[in-house]
Amino acid sequence: MREWFLGSELIEVDGLANTTTGISQKAKRNNWLMRKAAGNGRAFEYHISSFHPDVKKHLIEKYVTDPKEAKLLLALEGPREGVAKEPSNVSKITPMTEVKDWCELPVFDVHAAAGAGSLVHSEYQIDQLIIPTSLLAEFGLSQANASIINVDGNSMEPTLSHKDRLLVDTRELQHPVTDGVYVIRIDDAVYVKRLKWNIPKGIYNIVSDNPEHESFEINHKNGRNFKVIGKAIAPLFKKIF
Repeated sequence: MREWFLGSELIEVDGLANTTTGISQKAKRNNWLMRKAAGNGRAFEYHISSFHPDVKKHLIEKYVTDPKEAKLLLALEGPREGVAKEPSNVSKITPMTEVKDWCELPVFDVHAAAGAGSLVHSEYQIDQLIIPTSLLAEFGLSQANASIINVDGNSMEPTLSHKDRLLVDTRELQHPVTDGVYVIRIDDAVYVKRLKWNIPKGIYNIVSDNPEHESFEINHKNGRNFKVIGKAIAPLFKKIF
């Protein structure tokens, strides 16, 4: 019974990608069960249990001629004996209605916060976001030492995208900070950048993850008006493309 299909056989099946590269990318995003195709170079093939029922139905109609085999494949929910099914990457699903403890975090805009030197509850706040307290606890944070900032621009792509909501640890930090992504102030502007401590020079390398944007150095002691406002923790409700 045929259970595996080449990426080339999946092209444009019920709205799937129109290239094998697109099929491969979708397979990785959705954790499809896959293996190297025997005698087919670098090609991969994918198990029928990985597909949406509509895709499965189209494949069977196109490639399976035996009615009994087609019926068995339609009922197949997982790989046959001897084929290890890929484990789920979801440990637990908790409905939002079961979340009991919530907290309100202030949301700041990078332009509104420019020159403030800190994320404070003041006129620089533009919104509030209500999130589960348990989510903050996972990062060792509480309502008293966490804020959210809206990311502006694409200089930190692919790590952060334009308009991402970024959770920030606002506890005071000592220099030099460990390498990582931080919300910083330089003169009268607030940025989200990656900081790397240059030990020989005793200065920070200010790095943009997007290679199209320049990186530079800054001396936190006697350079421009520089302050580390907080450590970037994680984007919240980031849209997946």
